[in-house]
Amino acid sequence: MKLVIYLKNNRGFTLIELLVSITIFGIVLLSFMNFFLQSSTYTNLNQKKTVGVNVARNALMYMENQDFLETRDFFYDVNSGNQDANDHFLHLFICNDEYSTYSDKLSETEINQSCPDKKNININGLEYETTIYSEQVINQNELNYYIPITIKVRWNINDKEHSTTVDGKVKSEDIR
Repeated sequence: MKLVIYLKNNRGFTLIELLVSITIFGIVLLSFMNFFLQSSTYTNLNQKKTVGVNVARNALMYMENQDFLETRDFFYDVNSGNQDANDHFLHLFICNDEYSTYSDKLSETEINQSCPDKKNININGLEYETTIYSEQVINQNELNYYIPITIKVRWNINDKEHSTTVDGKVKSEDIR
């Protein structure tokens, strides 16, 4: 009987009841918004990492098109019989709208003299710094056929450094 009387009541809701319901609704909505914000941030970071991986893959393809013997001799001292990789690495820049590699042996002044407009790879307003390494080869004979290459790509977002690496092999022209 009381339920029927309460349902027929035309008074409506009080101000306190409305404020409490809006507050509860706001708390629930804020918890869902936090979930979407975290999801958006995670997606954005993954998108930038995917671009970094693609930059590294392009750098690996660029290295595959370079002269095999010059690349091998840069990373390894083959003539002395030393199979350890040198501690040298290459920086990959864009110079005159093309990829160019510069040895870590060169000073910044020497690099700027050979290419005054050098710049890092820039995609969607974010600069990707690319470095190319090689690692030790177990069998010296393998250096006649391929060079193991590691491409490391670094970028900064909000003063925090992110990086990714891609490993690959540069094959000799003799077996291509």
